Amino acid sequence: MRKQTKNLSEKTEDLGRPAILVQALRELLRTESPESITYAKVCERARIPRASAYHFFPNLGALYLGLRLVHSELVSERLAKVDTSVFGSWQDYVHFLAKEAAAVVREDPALVRVVYGVRNEETMYIGKALDDKIAALALSQVAERFVLPDWPEAARKVGIAVSIIDSVFRFSYREGGEITEEMVSEAGRAAVAYLRSYLPEYLKDRK
Repeated sequence: MRKQTKNLSEKTEDLGRPAILVQALRELLRTESPESITYAKVCERARIPRASAYHFFPNLGALYLGLRLVHSELVSERLAKVDTSVFGSWQDYVHFLAKEAAAVVREDPALVRVVYGVRNEETMYIGKALDDKIAALALSQVAERFVLPDWPEAARKVGIAVSIIDSVFRFSYREGGEITEEMVSEAGRAAVAYLRSYLPEYLKDRK
């Protein structure tokens, strides 16, 4: 983990002070709980005076928003690269979606803590925006692979499924401070169960 932190710090050196501050918060969250982190600690880690830091982030909540945006970009980039031809059914895709969403936060303790351990208006808004983005991407990828039936409010229904996955992950984090493999499976299962109310068990392949 120390090696990973060092490498990430090196990468931010040329990105400017805002990126360095966000990275400092990310590094602190790898070893500390959100409750123990202060604005002063982040500035000290970043080696940036607080008077200068305030020009970019007026408070700690704004810094958390910055890190939440990093998470959002990572999830979107990861899902956008998927090869839809590998899925044998829409259910397979939903389980894949749950695994990929979990993988992003499980690979970095800082991300799981900022997503599921911090609750403020800024991060909640980004969470909703990310869910909407994932839902739109998921719907387009499933439609690319399978022939979908006429489905009123399809984007909204898929958005609810994405929110179900996120809710199961949040339950897992509150229960034990992590997203367990069992809960990743439960999240996929819960989302599939919901979508079965609107999708047939088998969809025709587009190819």
